[in-house]
Amino acid sequence: MPFSPPADPRRSRRLLLLQSAAGVLALGLPPRMGAAAGPAKPAPADATPGFFDNFRGITLRDQDNKPLRTAQFNSKLVLVHFVFTGCSTTCPIQTRALADMQAQLAPALRRQVQLLSVSLDPLHDSPQVLKAYAQRMGADESGWRFATGRPPDIERVSDALRLFRPGPQARKLDDHSTALWLVDATGQLRMRYSGNPVDVPRLLRELAALAALPQAPKA
Repeated sequence: MPFSPPADPRRSRRLLLLQSAAGVLALGLPPRMGAAAGPAKPAPADATPGFFDNFRGITLRDQDNKPLRTAQFNSKLVLVHFVFTGCSTTCPIQTRALADMQAQLAPALRRQVQLLSVSLDPLHDSPQVLKAYAQRMGADESGWRFATGRPPDIERVSDALRLFRPGPQARKLDDHSTALWLVDATGQLRMRYSGNPVDVPRLLRELAALAALPQAPKA
């Protein structure tokens, strides 16, 4: 069974903060969930770690077999999750719910939102297989990338984001985390949702709220 982040009494990992004094809705930034090693220049000492640091040094390929680097998402709001096309339980339900959410985005907001689905089964999920999956799920591919990569790279990202329960037991694809990560236009993680089930109305509200916030320029 897939697992979700543990719940707490005030809704699971809810990081939405109201800054009433300023009258501005702000989405809180949780601690970084692990950094992936990779060949890259060290960040300045005062730089805030970004979510896509977990993908540093990795080149993925999308459903059109085009190279995909996370730098391509600069200035976009990105919703990230992990799937495998052979899944018959949570993955297709979650992906169809995200397709429904994507279809409900207002046109201006849809242009700002990028969905990224990363396969946890790179040996099977080739770009061609991901392309067929995207079409079967009803994804609008103009704003949705389905990605695969080298098995060691996918494993590294899985470890960095803790997609599987820790322990010596063998990993089973069906046991991966159902979490959704919402990343703002500067690459900062703003929310981690349990993702099971997908709360479409909440996603629509919070994407719109985040899009309305002024974004600090990238360092």
